[in-house]
Amino acid sequence: MRYAFMEESVIVTVIDEKGLPDYVLGRKQIYIPDSGEGVGNIRLSWLEGKVAGLVPAGFSNGAFEVLKISNPLKPEESATVMIEPYLPPQELIILGGGHISQSLAGLGRLMGYRVTVVDDRPDFVSARHFPGAYRRICHNFSGLEDALALGRRSSVVIVTRGHKHDLECLRQVINYPVAYLGMIGSRRKVQMARSQLLEEGFDIQKVDRVHMPIGLDIGAQTPEEIAVSIAAELIKVRRGGAAVSLSGDCRDKPAKVSVYEAPSPRGEILFKILEAVREGISAAVATVVRTEGSTPRKAGAKIMVYKGGNTLGTIGGGSGESEVRLKALDVIDKDTPCLYRVSLNAGMTEKDGMICGGTMEIFIEPVSMFKKAFKTLSCGEPHESD
Repeated sequence: MRYAFMEESVIVTVIDEKGLPDYVLGRKQIYIPDSGEGVGNIRLSWLEGKVAGLVPAGFSNGAFEVLKISNPLKPEESATVMIEPYLPPQELIILGGGHISQSLAGLGRLMGYRVTVVDDRPDFVSARHFPGAYRRICHNFSGLEDALALGRRSSVVIVTRGHKHDLECLRQVINYPVAYLGMIGSRRKVQMARSQLLEEGFDIQKVDRVHMPIGLDIGAQTPEEIAVSIAAELIKVRRGGAAVSLSGDCRDKPAKVSVYEAPSPRGEILFKILEAVREGISAAVATVVRTEGSTPRKAGAKIMVYKGGNTLGTIGGGSGESEVRLKALDVIDKDTPCLYRVSLNAGMTEKDGMICGGTMEIFIEPVSMFKKAFKTLSCGEPHESD
């Protein structure tokens, strides 16, 4: 059974409280696009109203957040909430099926992208060349808009076999609000393309946001190295890094963003949580909500711990994760969520080959908390009840 919210949703969980009844801990509100107030079992109108105003940003940027919210009428009452977007994988669209594309497609998959490759030559989009691609499209470059659905979760890399095709692709893609747009080319060819686009009436701000020449300035020469350079720039744009792009940081200076784990592993765990709820499997879910100092994983990382001891996901491994696994088994037995703090001091981690020296605050909850929230859903599909 799959619920509509598994495809795209934001789940809000109360992970701490002050001046509120203990039973609100672990309660959830589930939002799907255009769902307004969402559904769940938080049942505090002032908190639901505040949270509803924060959810659109979660759908937009996919960022994991932990926020403290106070009751405007009773300041002594407050709740700390964990806001988790579960969004479709970001798509990496590679226009052109040459050697750079083959290396970049593999790197894109490692980075969590759903990879699509487009070329107008059947042999260059074959399964042999791109065995792990989500889609391989043989289509004329002049009709890309008929073959692709571009949006804010699309990153587009233009690396066709010639400058003419590159420019043809760029003309079609440049008007879409994609997450990233880059085009390969020498500085001379890039300047020619820029001048031509402006002469054709394209908005200068849209031209300026194109990463051309594409990639970070790491001195890449081979197709494989160029692919690494492009992949690094994709990370820079997604995470808000400060490395120097070949296109020049005067036009390419991303805003610094919060550090959080990529959402795709959480999606896999969400499916397993639903499976545990449906089949009555005893398990707990541990989520990193805050970190200080040097830690192996950041806020948003998850591990699911089954009563039998098996796990899914990771919060960094080592003694710290082992400690959390033991606490999760205790949470399963007591059927009560808790906030748990792990200190990763040098003495604790040296034997694991990890010198972190930071701390992680982790919210651990039994899957029964999800069951209580899921039973309130009415997403057009049947749901489980107690």
